[in-house]
Amino acid sequence: MRKSCLFTALAMLVPASALAGDFHMISRQQDGTFYSSHKIFEKNGENLYQVALCGRSYFARAATVAWMNYEAEEGRDVGLEYNRGSGWFRVCENPDQQVKLADIGVPGTNVEVMRASDEAMNRRQRFIVIRKTFSDYSNSGQSAPSYHGR
Repeated sequence: MRKSCLFTALAMLVPASALAGDFHMISRQQDGTFYSSHKIFEKNGENLYQVALCGRSYFARAATVAWMNYEAEEGRDVGLEYNRGSGWFRVCENPDQQVKLADIGVPGTNVEVMRASDEAMNRRQRFIVIRKTFSDYSNSGQSAPSYHGR
């Protein structure tokens, strides 16, 4: 019992987005410390673009491509890394030199694309908050008396 509680507590500490077997574009400071990351996918999905990195195909959001290039412009070390469950391993160096927004057919600058993505995410989050607010109210299933029925 104690072991299962400990395992559950530890599992809750690991972010769901960084599970073993995931690929992430990771930005690191010049001293190698983690700065930020974006997930890269192995399968196509909604709003994803195919990108070729180090001779292999992946799928990424346009905002990820813009972010990756922006991070490199800002002087941070950006690389594609894989989580084997025992740490992160670099699988591709200099991805910012391998794919640009123009390569995936997305117009605009890195900052414009990142800003548009942030605005869309904030809009989506706003509706999630509204939905949660109203989910606390329930209906008993009975019809409410009308004004005219009184």
